[in-house]
Amino acid sequence: LNTGLKVRREHFRLFADRFAAVSEEAVARVCARIAETGSPTYDTEEERRVVDLMKEVQVVTRDVPRSSAARVAMRNQIRALMATQGMPSFYITINPADIYNPVV
Repeated sequence: LNTGLKVRREHFRLFADRFAAVSEEAVARVCARIAETGSPTYDTEEERRVVDLMKEVQVVTRDVPRSSAARVAMRNQIRALMATQGMPSFYITINPADIYNPVV
């Protein structure tokens, strides 16, 4: 899904060690519980560590089509174009149909 994790630089080493210490099964259980209840809850100490890790991580989904992060990236591109190229100009040409227009 082109999804990445974003962590503050000064917390990266500690986060990497803590992330390596939790099992894939604990992450799957917490994810399943979030899908069911909508809130991150835990039953074991390892699941608590997973929930704590989730609070420190920012999911980066800029490359996932139609995600909120992708929309923000597109807005930033439009703003950058407006800053470098100026405001966009829109031209509308009204062309009435020759067959149905009594003026023509």
